Amino acid sequence: RNTPMSKISLIQLAGWPIKLDCIVRSIDMVGYQALVAVDDQELLLVGKDDKPLCLPSLMHIREVLKNMPLSSLTLRHESAYEEMINQPNGKNGNTLEVSLSLDPYPFAQQDRT
Repeated sequence: RNTPMSKISLIQLAGWPIKLDCIVRSIDMVGYQALVAVDDQELLLVGKDDKPLCLPSLMHIREVLKNMPLSSLTLRHESAYEEMINQPNGKNGNTLEVSLSLDPYPFAQQDRT
């Protein structure tokens, strides 16, 4: 039985008193969703309409998160490869996690005047 995932709104996150870890999930053919870790639980980030925030690119998600109280940002991709070839999922699944910079434009050229 699947239990609904707990959620946190952008407004709640913006006013959070301490910095939190954020995980951005890559969802094949859909886009990117953000989860926020609070007390060892991952909460789904929702917009003003109370629907999961799902954006078409990682850059869009990073723009939304750039002024939020975050201590880390991680990209998570879960591959469906084993499922596609009709193999049982491995013990750890096919999950790849990569740490990202909190700066949405880490490689942008700075003004050299």
